[in-house]
Amino acid sequence: MKQKLKRLFKAYGELLGEIYKQAPGMVVLTFVAAIISGLFTPVSIFVNTHIFNDGISVAKGQMTFGQYTPYIVLFVLVTILPNIITNIFVYGYVEPRSLLILRTALKGRMLEKIKRMKYEHFESEASMEIIDKAYNRAEGSARHMFPMYVVWTLSSFIASIGGLWYLFNVRWWLVLTVITPWILESFFITKDNLNIYDELETYWNNERRYGILGGFLKTREYLKENKLFGASDYLIDTYKTRLNNRNREYEGFYFKHLKRHFTQYNITKISQLANVIILLVLFVHGQMSVGLFISLTLLVFTTIYFSLGGTMIFFRASGYHMNFFDYFNKYFDLSEDKQGEINTLPEAYDIEFKDVWFRYPNTERNILKGLSLKVRHGEKVSIVGENGEGKTTMIKLLMGLFTPDRGTILINGRSLFEYSPKARSKLFGTVFQDFTRYSITVKENVALGDIDAIDNKEVFENAIKEAKADGFINNLPNKENTLLGRDFEGGIDISGGQWQRIAIARAFMGDKPVLILDEPTSQLDPVAESNLYSEFATMASNKTAIFITHRLASTMITDKIFVISDGKLTENGTHNELMKLGGLYAKMFEAQKQWYNKNEAVEDG
Repeated sequence: MKQKLKRLFKAYGELLGEIYKQAPGMVVLTFVAAIISGLFTPVSIFVNTHIFNDGISVAKGQMTFGQYTPYIVLFVLVTILPNIITNIFVYGYVEPRSLLILRTALKGRMLEKIKRMKYEHFESEASMEIIDKAYNRAEGSARHMFPMYVVWTLSSFIASIGGLWYLFNVRWWLVLTVITPWILESFFITKDNLNIYDELETYWNNERRYGILGGFLKTREYLKENKLFGASDYLIDTYKTRLNNRNREYEGFYFKHLKRHFTQYNITKISQLANVIILLVLFVHGQMSVGLFISLTLLVFTTIYFSLGGTMIFFRASGYHMNFFDYFNKYFDLSEDKQGEINTLPEAYDIEFKDVWFRYPNTERNILKGLSLKVRHGEKVSIVGENGEGKTTMIKLLMGLFTPDRGTILINGRSLFEYSPKARSKLFGTVFQDFTRYSITVKENVALGDIDAIDNKEVFENAIKEAKADGFINNLPNKENTLLGRDFEGGIDISGGQWQRIAIARAFMGDKPVLILDEPTSQLDPVAESNLYSEFATMASNKTAIFITHRLASTMITDKIFVISDGKLTENGTHNELMKLGGLYAKMFEAQKQWYNKNEAVEDG
């Protein structure tokens, strides 16, 4: 219990501290508003008592209406002000302002963290749960904790003290007849608590499954294919089935516990009736005025148990929302890339894998099994092998997206991770198979390859010229300022081949010394692929170039070929050397040779 309370106050301290830094006056006024809101309960008992008693006196001529008027004014104020303080000030101003402060402060820090976070976390379900909950539950949890629970708890505590004080002044033991049932009910509820929020936590995986599928159903890229194949009905039914299964599981849990909780949650309801009867007996025996009897009856029926329950909301309900801070802290505890300190690029770019082993997080199979190879400065090499043999994994390791489990990757004799992320970003220009198509302008799409040079017209023009993208870009409606994609009004679609040229231009931004082509041509026919590789080799003159492929269109134009099989280097040499060897490469080439011969025959015809 001590540890839980420590965590609770630490979480509130962090939350209020973050808001107080930006809006100290608002935080102070929120506490003042909570105190005033709580005082309305005893004040309303006082005012209502006079309204009834003095109203009778006015009717009997024992009091003038002028003497009665101040209580009418107080009655109106007590009726109106709680709504102004709670709904207009607390929830209309403090809550959205607090969320805006947190959204700026916390989300900004979280985005900064993403830049340093290891890429492997985005391929791990356990890490994705932390990331998802930290991002998507932050605002909801913060809204409940402040101002909702703070105001509710403080105002309820003051309201309870005020109400119990009035009961104590009538008969001291009335405090016991009211508070004992509440303590009993609270004990049973705490002992065997049905926490809907905790139960919902268990459905995160199910929610993610139907959430991701729901995204497919409304995203343009997926919608086109769904319509073409008539698959929408099936996917919609699958979505509804997943959602209904999740709801039935939850409903089953809820109704299983409903019977027991029905009794526990009604102890105070019985107490309300019993205490009203006690007040009625006291009134009949002349122990209180009619106005006080009516006011205390309203207190027992509508206010006191609600206020008493509110005093515990800080402790009872904060626990779930405090989990946000657990996930928030877990998020910032996720491992980060090694931050090397070398900011200057080396003079030469020899790349060496030395006995590199790697398996993806939370999997059992090694993808790389002692891979060793060396690409010398200025070489053009092809890395070939069947699909799934570790070629793209090797590039992810070279990019620093993952860290080898064993072994090391060297750049000019130094560990890759001795170089700072900034230096590494200036080293590699990469075109991936699944290159990204951003719904931003042509210029921005290309400049993402070296964002520091986004306003350098000469660098941009050199990049698109090297990629042979300048021709179609200059024919676009607004040239490099043309918005691409159909996500926003005014955007235009371009062909797959043109997008490919944009991706290649992105790799050429900033004059990167090492260029990597990771099978971005798999959708092209073999001859078109071969032509593109030849163009890329020409573009990459005076640079180190690495071609990743399972098709052998590029191999004869490179200086060396590395053949990867089962996560290891099995063969290396030139095209002629490997053909003479008669190993895996020769078999692959012979099997694929017909693709090129067939296409050449078609062209000749």
